[in-house]
Amino acid sequence: MHQKTELLQSIKDRGYPTDYLLSRLRGRRIYLIRDWERLLFSSDPLEYLSSTRYGEFTAKESTEGVWQYLLKEFQWVYFQMNRGLQDIFWPFLFYSEIRTLLICLRYKKRKALEGNVERLLSFSLLSEGLKTLLKERELISVIEGMEEVFISLSDRFRGLKDVFIKDGLKGLEQRLTATYLEHIVNSDVHPVIRGFFIYLIDSRNIITLHKHLRWSLSTPPSFVHGGSIREARLKEVIDKQDISGIGQLIYKLTSFMVEKPTATYVENSLLRGLTRFLRRRGRESLNVGLILDYLWRCYIEARNLSLILYGKGLDRDILTGELIH
Repeated sequence: MHQKTELLQSIKDRGYPTDYLLSRLRGRRIYLIRDWERLLFSSDPLEYLSSTRYGEFTAKESTEGVWQYLLKEFQWVYFQMNRGLQDIFWPFLFYSEIRTLLICLRYKKRKALEGNVERLLSFSLLSEGLKTLLKERELISVIEGMEEVFISLSDRFRGLKDVFIKDGLKGLEQRLTATYLEHIVNSDVHPVIRGFFIYLIDSRNIITLHKHLRWSLSTPPSFVHGGSIREARLKEVIDKQDISGIGQLIYKLTSFMVEKPTATYVENSLLRGLTRFLRRRGRESLNVGLILDYLWRCYIEARNLSLILYGKGLDRDILTGELIH
């Protein structure tokens, strides 16, 4: 059985040519938000969004609707893909659904929020098997079932339940995400998709390194294997205890100079670098690169909107520096 059928919805191949999807995406790109200042300095961002395509999803004072819209948009794109494109993009689309999985687990842990699971899954691309698992079982049973599904993908995922029992949901999230990244970069995936995941691994490792130095942690950091930055180079920065070395790693990866290695600045520099990396791929690889660039732009838009809605009481200039363009 193909890997994606265990993880994502199985849908009929409508046979749409790739050019059809590219044409539709060029049209949809027009609706991506470009005037962030107008939204940022709006007296009521939710009211502003109510007149956009986010309208039906932002009725509540919550960022949840923004992420639900992202799931709906990814679902729409997936349904327009022919079988060849589905096979190329399933690793990216499932990676975006890991967040859905983890939010559902948090809802199930907090019994009062368990009713939110079905609503969140209504726009999810997760397979019917995973959706049923998340809706009907107790938390520990869900995690046991998840482990069975992921082991069918790779034996690397064995032990997820033990990680949850020992380290809780946070430990499970770290192990699941890291293992998925390592699995994908060692799989037969499209070069553009592999490049995206290699960049994610590098970013994750740099953030892990920054946390280790910033908090002077005694436990050795756990790096994800498969990135372009050698682990020996990461350990060299630790040995020297020189946080400026992180700036050098970021510059090598993104060509951005890091003025101050704060957690926010490090993360935002990496996100901006990935955004620029994917825009370049969109120009170089006119099919896969363009589609991936669009999906990433949608994600960045959701992230920016979430920041604006969550930080309504914060200084606008501070929020401006947090946005990714």
